[in-house]
Amino acid sequence: MKLPRAFKTSMAAVLSAALLATVLPATPALAAAPAPATSAVQAQALAVDSGLQIAAKKIQRNPSKDDVFVNKKYPLSPVKYAPKTVAVKGTNVRLKSSAAKAYSKMAKAAAKDGVKIRAVSGYRSYNRQAELFNYYTRIYGKSYASRISAVPGTSEHQTGLAIDVGNANGACGLQACFANTPVGKWVGKNAHKYGFIMRYQKGQEPVTGYSYEPWHFRYLGTSLAKSVKNSGAKSLEAFYGVSGKKAKSTPKQTKGTARTTANLNMRTGAGAGNRLLVTIPKGKSVQLTGSKKSGWYQVRYSSKTGWVSGKYLKNISMPAAPKKDSKKSAPQKSTSNAKSAKTTANLNMRAGAGTSHRVVLTIPNGKKVAIRGAKKSGWYPVKYAGKNGWVSGTYLSNFSSSGTAPKTTNPKSSKSSSKKTIANLNMRSGAGTGKRVILTIPKGKTVTIRGSKKSGWYPVKYAGKNGWVSGTYLR
Repeated sequence: MKLPRAFKTSMAAVLSAALLATVLPATPALAAAPAPATSAVQAQALAVDSGLQIAAKKIQRNPSKDDVFVNKKYPLSPVKYAPKTVAVKGTNVRLKSSAAKAYSKMAKAAAKDGVKIRAVSGYRSYNRQAELFNYYTRIYGKSYASRISAVPGTSEHQTGLAIDVGNANGACGLQACFANTPVGKWVGKNAHKYGFIMRYQKGQEPVTGYSYEPWHFRYLGTSLAKSVKNSGAKSLEAFYGVSGKKAKSTPKQTKGTARTTANLNMRTGAGAGNRLLVTIPKGKSVQLTGSKKSGWYQVRYSSKTGWVSGKYLKNISMPAAPKKDSKKSAPQKSTSNAKSAKTTANLNMRAGAGTSHRVVLTIPNGKKVAIRGAKKSGWYPVKYAGKNGWVSGTYLSNFSSSGTAPKTTNPKSSKSSSKKTIANLNMRSGAGTGKRVILTIPKGKTVTIRGSKKSGWYPVKYAGKNGWVSGTYLR
């Protein structure tokens, strides 16, 4: 594709222009009076992304163009814009033709490298985006929902130029751990060669307004995607200079470390009878969490957390204990018979007691959870938003023995009930996207619920066939 005229400026001229640029008004010019669809808006230079200075560039506002810029402050115009889309070959995911062709080309290149990319989600209409945003708002509240989902009219998915990708086996689907999978690593390194950029990078939430999404890729066209990549900008906002916020740096922490003296098995618990997670090679450095039990140390290595025997560690340096508050603190209530507690951070609820278990959902900071039973290895069984799971007690406070369970949006008993689909919905042979598709149930159809929900999936009956569907798309 042809680059906008402004992009042909030499790097020297670009940096010179940055010094002369004035500060962009707090509210984008488009917010008060939308410009015609064919116009472009001049962005001013701002320091973002760890001091990276990007000079003024033309921002494309025509939604029919592949390089259209859209975010929370720059909505689509018209707000209910609907592009012409085509199905990505071999999938039911739809994109604009240019993006679909580029994705197919990228998927073929990945396959040659032995990596199988799966198209998860593409174009979403204004109405579909509204349904999703309202759903997340009901579950998490509007503030947290806006970090993981776009207000209709401001979503890149509505342009038909954004695609969510995943592993063919469904591993780490739409989760941060996707970045460390073979597909995640491949697209992170190569997507720009085919016109895509990772839109919401790690640590850029203050700039983009969205949580880290290593699975979300935006098509810009090959030339522009390469320009963004080569510029060093970590967000499209930084590239265009339309955000004055700097990404927050992770606060430095005093870490404990040790080194292995042999090839050392990391296990899910403190003892040789627990499941093996990974074997750490001899001579490798591991990070100590500070937990020790019966001669075993809890460690972090290669994005995994588990336990290793202290017999095969040397140069052990435990994390420094946090400084005690000089002020006398109020005595803590006993947690042994607590009925509820509050989260002190955005907290992952997992399927079991430990970080090696699957994430069920993320509970926002400050939310009340119901405690369902006894603590296990520092983890509590809890209930939140109609789901049961385990959370780390490290991030719970305000334990109460008389508290009542938080109100949830848990639907009525699923036995012999029915629900309606809110999208064309695949019925599968089991509870999970890795199972075989039996049929696709059209949007707006009524299905019969045959039993209890399992990991967010319902057993249903439709058109004389039995199978499983995701509860996300039922109402």
